[in-house]
Amino acid sequence: MNLIDRLILREVLKALGLIILILLVVLCANQMVRLLGKIAAGALSGEMLLSLIGYQIIRLLPRLLPAAFFFALLWVLAGMYRDNEMTALYSSGISVARIYRAALISALPVCILTAACSLYWVPWANAGIQQIRQQPQALDKISLVRPAEFNEYGEVIVYAAALSADGTRLQQLFLQDQQQDQTGIVLAESAQIHTAPETGERYLILQQGHRYVGTPGQADYQIGSFGEYGLRIPTTEPAPVRLQIAAQSSSWLWQQDQLAARAEWQYRLSLPLAVLVFTLLAVPLARTAPRKDIYGRIALAILIYFIYLNLQRVAERWMEQAITPAWLGLWWVAAGLAVIAGLLLCLNSAWLAQQRRIWHTRYVHT
Repeated sequence: MNLIDRLILREVLKALGLIILILLVVLCANQMVRLLGKIAAGALSGEMLLSLIGYQIIRLLPRLLPAAFFFALLWVLAGMYRDNEMTALYSSGISVARIYRAALISALPVCILTAACSLYWVPWANAGIQQIRQQPQALDKISLVRPAEFNEYGEVIVYAAALSADGTRLQQLFLQDQQQDQTGIVLAESAQIHTAPETGERYLILQQGHRYVGTPGQADYQIGSFGEYGLRIPTTEPAPVRLQIAAQSSSWLWQQDQLAARAEWQYRLSLPLAVLVFTLLAVPLARTAPRKDIYGRIALAILIYFIYLNLQRVAERWMEQAITPAWLGLWWVAAGLAVIAGLLLCLNSAWLAQQRRIWHTRYVHT
């Protein structure tokens, strides 16, 4: 790499890192608010929060990298046009092809990282998220009991006035359960989890309370007092997790014939391909007059990106529904964007500018 390659690579990677950081902070903050709401509602355990956030970051990366690189490259090149740096390069004999080479060198590491995320890391993250979401919420997680609310776990209803600061003990407990087709109600001062060392079975140990069994007024109605009462927590084997298409490995998708699997495979390939296509588009799109602001170009780039993103999803849906032939797949979206990049390059070419001057001289001034 020569000086121009290193200059563009350094500036693009600096802008790319800043854009990715901002996007991840915004999107992860939104995801965290959503997950915290589920944890507060008892749908998730707090222990899962960091794992889910990590998985979400991995899932977001291959989707953000093409767009972030597109905006970073456009910002750097348009800034060079605005500051007359590109004019100086062209005057010294640097061609547009040389600028393309520097842009593609910058795109290469981003393309490799996007491919690794899309083909390998994202399926792994999707599988992890699916396994977490399909794990049954067990009664042995005292931290899932919301104080001052009725918490229902199958046939067991738990109400606790308060939860200890360390989250290991319930206080002022009300519990209703079913044993031998009889409804039992337990009132206890406190409760905590105990694991039997011999069998590994888990028990909810209630201290200092009363148990009521049966229907009030009937002869078999029972009232008992206890200093300590153990309620065995039934253990259930989790059902095997059947991975969704998005969580399957890329090697597995390659061997499948169904359209949904092939569409998912092409979608994963389209993400690193998008980095290269956006590179082709950014070079002619960045061309601006000296000392002119570049925000209009950035707004146009955002519009192009969202159109591309929506067309990509439409193409994937059409392929799954056999509306478009399998050989066409999702490739027509990237091909269409490459054609647009070629048209922009032709419109900005020196040859076309010369032909305009010739036409203007020949037909306007005569």
